[in-house]
Amino acid sequence: MPSSNAHRLSGLLATLGALSATAQAENSSPITRPVLPEVTVEGTAGSLTVPDAAAAEARIREIPGGAAVVDAETYEDTRAVTIKDMLDYVPGVYAQPRYAEELRLSIRGSGLSRTFHLRGIGLFQDGIPINLADGGGDFQDIDPLAFQYVEVFKGANALELGTAALGGAINFVTPTGYDADRLRLRLEGGSFTTGRAQVATGDVIGKGDYFLSVSHLRSDGFRDFMDQANTRLFSNAGYRLSDDLETRFYLTYGDINQELPGSLSKAQLEDDPTQANPGNVRNNYQRDFEVLRVANKTTWKREDQEISGGIYAVSKQLYHPIFQIIDQDSMNYGAYATWRQDGALAGRANRLTVGTRVGTGDTDARRYVNLAGDYGDLTSKAREQSRNAALFAENRTELAPEWTGIVAAQGTYAERDYDDRFASDGDRSGTKTYRGLSPRLGLLWDAAETLQLFANVSQAYEPPTFSELTQSIPGVSGLADIDAQRSTTLEVGSRGEWQALSWDASLYRSWVRDELMFTALGDGGQSAVLNADKTIHQGIELGVGTRLAEFDGQSLTSRLAYTYNDFKFDGDPQWGDNAIPGIPDHYLRAELRYRHPAGFAIGPNVEWVPQGYPIDFKNSLETDAYALLGLTANYEITRQIEIFLDARNLTDEKYAATTGLITEPAVGAFGPNTNQFIPGDGRAVYAGMTMRW
Repeated sequence: MPSSNAHRLSGLLATLGALSATAQAENSSPITRPVLPEVTVEGTAGSLTVPDAAAAEARIREIPGGAAVVDAETYEDTRAVTIKDMLDYVPGVYAQPRYAEELRLSIRGSGLSRTFHLRGIGLFQDGIPINLADGGGDFQDIDPLAFQYVEVFKGANALELGTAALGGAINFVTPTGYDADRLRLRLEGGSFTTGRAQVATGDVIGKGDYFLSVSHLRSDGFRDFMDQANTRLFSNAGYRLSDDLETRFYLTYGDINQELPGSLSKAQLEDDPTQANPGNVRNNYQRDFEVLRVANKTTWKREDQEISGGIYAVSKQLYHPIFQIIDQDSMNYGAYATWRQDGALAGRANRLTVGTRVGTGDTDARRYVNLAGDYGDLTSKAREQSRNAALFAENRTELAPEWTGIVAAQGTYAERDYDDRFASDGDRSGTKTYRGLSPRLGLLWDAAETLQLFANVSQAYEPPTFSELTQSIPGVSGLADIDAQRSTTLEVGSRGEWQALSWDASLYRSWVRDELMFTALGDGGQSAVLNADKTIHQGIELGVGTRLAEFDGQSLTSRLAYTYNDFKFDGDPQWGDNAIPGIPDHYLRAELRYRHPAGFAIGPNVEWVPQGYPIDFKNSLETDAYALLGLTANYEITRQIEIFLDARNLTDEKYAATTGLITEPAVGAFGPNTNQFIPGDGRAVYAGMTMRW
């Protein structure tokens, strides 16, 4: 890393040593239970298809790289609305709000220039894909209140989910009737005319069980033209066919409606961050969609082997007026299966895992002239078809006492077929096919009962999505000549506990070829995509938790998540070794927490970006540094009733939560491109009550 960055990093790491008192709290860190529990492949006392959080955390020990399990208990006593609220204390995850519940989500710089929607990370619910078949994704239909825990697998550590991507995967796991409250009611409200209600229920009836959660959120938002109204349903029902066999059915529904206030210039943000971009208001920018997901997962489990598989189908309707009205109806289908066998190899413990995922997506994609949200003339009509197949295998062998070696690989096939049905402006039809192999080697050393060291080297292969292949920009016809993104990553790290301290640390470096880069063309919502030749992604991920004091049943604990990002071009003909824009070098979240045995807890928290970061490839326009101070408190009135308070940005800081990306400040084909700053929320206070039976 550059010497100036190294100097700043050494200073900050020294500060982190002094700030260990602001590290991760009990039951609030990425390591929320004993870090290295005993590994087991046996089923839980409850569901066979859905492991509980303790079993999920046990699996972390088997991963020779960065991974985390976040229990819902760590965030449910706050205004948990987005993935950011769920994963704020997982180092390496960068999730920042754009508008309402829409986020910019990146892990280890994945999809870094993708400032809208998602790429480079696989999203799953109970191991069932959420992403569309072309790899793109949305996460506004995720409801944090409907999950019991979240698994984060960074980079190639997500291989068992059938994902070989720079960012890895996130798996949201719903409760079952075995671990859900029989009845749960939650009401909350606060700033910006925000209100949310949830009702959830679950139970076991004979050999069957069920879980159901329904929630509704309504808010006017911090900024003008930022209203949202979202309804979500998450449910599943399982049946134990025998002691070793269980099947489970899932039904998920989301009705998401949100206005898009747009980005501002830096001067506009500093003057009045509550204002909306006039063009967004004038053209009635929105992102509304309905999604219906049905799925099945069946698991057969014995002491020495396990077979799990299922099918899924997702229907989605999108109404998205921006520079044009994007109107899409899509259907996605898929199937998956995994087989795991425990045995011996040359007298040593051995585990072989083989799995496959196949999927297809069919989208009727239309565009119209946007008449302030009303449909004008048709400008584009096409059928987009995606077909994908992944085959993966992993073998784990005990090399010696306390040493485990991992050899794994994934083969990927992807096809993108675009049938242009509006050829009056030229036929853009075409088909692209992508094939790739992603090998992986890993090593685990259980140096002590509560100390583990790990290392891995892996490759990732990421075909482009349709939004990257179909570019409606001057001079581009047909499918764009875009290559798949490839990367090789070397990672070392440690996780463990010592006395009152727990930690999870990773150091990694990724050599990326043909990184997919988005850049805004102007203040009109359009962007271009290109392959960068060579780029470097490297960084440090550090999660720390401490128990600072215990006295008379009281406790003082802390948690901290620090991420160092060093992402840059590597000898690019135009941009040299410039920083890849869009993410800070240093990002820190920390919280101090006091708990009283009477059921009361309170503590401050901070989000700190100590220096601004560039938003353009030329590195000439930057954001400003910021620090946000918050406070959370909760009180358990009885075992059934609990109240909470969540105060955010108490100093009412004006800051850019995230930005768009540009090549350099200029006036392009679509006008000035410097309106790229998206304000974060100002001071806000929320309160709520949860009742359980």
